[in-house]
Amino acid sequence: MEKEKITIDLPSHRIERQAWVEMPLPDWRALARFSGWASGRILFGLGIFTISTTKAALKILVYCCEQLEAGTKKLIIIYDALPLMGVPLQSVVAEIQPKSALPQDLQTIDLLEAIDGKHIFIIGDTGTGKSSLAQWLAYRLGGEVTVYDPDASPDEWQGLKVIGRKGNFEAIQEAMEADLEELQRRIELRGESGDKALVGLESTTIAEEFPLLASEVDIASDWLIKHGNRGRKPKRCIIALSQTDAVKSLGIEGEGQARKNFRYVRLGKFAVDHAKKLGDVSLEAWLKTGKYRCMVDDQPCQLPDTKQYGQVMSRLQPVTPEANAVTPETVALQGFAAGVTAKNGLSEDMIKAVKACLGAGLSDSKIVKEVMGYQGGQFTKGQEILKQIKKP
Repeated sequence: MEKEKITIDLPSHRIERQAWVEMPLPDWRALARFSGWASGRILFGLGIFTISTTKAALKILVYCCEQLEAGTKKLIIIYDALPLMGVPLQSVVAEIQPKSALPQDLQTIDLLEAIDGKHIFIIGDTGTGKSSLAQWLAYRLGGEVTVYDPDASPDEWQGLKVIGRKGNFEAIQEAMEADLEELQRRIELRGESGDKALVGLESTTIAEEFPLLASEVDIASDWLIKHGNRGRKPKRCIIALSQTDAVKSLGIEGEGQARKNFRYVRLGKFAVDHAKKLGDVSLEAWLKTGKYRCMVDDQPCQLPDTKQYGQVMSRLQPVTPEANAVTPETVALQGFAAGVTAKNGLSEDMIKAVKACLGAGLSDSKIVKEVMGYQGGQFTKGQEILKQIKKP
């Protein structure tokens, strides 16, 4: 019996076919090339990572340096404000200023350097320390000191020669006339013999409330202008105090040459107002937020604590001691009197006398002129002797 054949109709489009592609493994050369490329790519990535990390670290370092620099500048400002060693801690803390009130680029000037070769106007209200600052400056400048003050009380200007107490303007008039004669004499002396002839003749005159003197003493304005025109070459220094900086009140209106030889030291609100005129907001804030700050012409200045110099005037002028009073200066003078006959000026008694004065804090100029007796042309010789005495 013949088998029956079955035919199945399968459309060709229904048949799905799989195509296999041969992918052989890479040989060792291809692997080597790939490894080399991959290594280079990793090295470049590490390089970029290292550079980015170093950049970030440097930014942090720069930031730390900037903060350290800012802190150091603040410490310098505080350090410059200290007049002497051993200032109480609270005084130092009081000088620390807010960041907004203390510009980092602020540079103060040294007062003594600023007034070198110049006369001085100290401008400020009552209670701002004009008199104390004038005494401190007189102490630092040295030489003979005279004060013109018609309103001085007995406890003011202790140790100084005060002319005009009890409203005696006539005495001030006579003294100013004598000053002008002395000024002319020094000008002639300097013209004949040079600056060496004026060595040891330094003098400082403090004119308290000069606008009052200018209104009551006929010669006051002329006295101020003539000293101003001559500068400091004749070894005379004028310190005029005032509660106004108007040139008309100071008696120097229209005297440009005289004004050039004066430094304006403005205290308190006068310093702040002057900073406003300059248009410097940061300087204005600096003046308001600290102690003993002033303006010297257009420059900021940090003053010392002049209150502690209120009683130093006994070092500037000889004070007549009471009969039984014993002071370092009287001991020195007694010792000097015993040895004054020594020819070389180095007797044992003189050495003791001078050392007692040095220990009492007297200035070299005062010792040479008033203790050792060397004045005028002999002042240089006295200085040499003093140097020998100072040697250990």
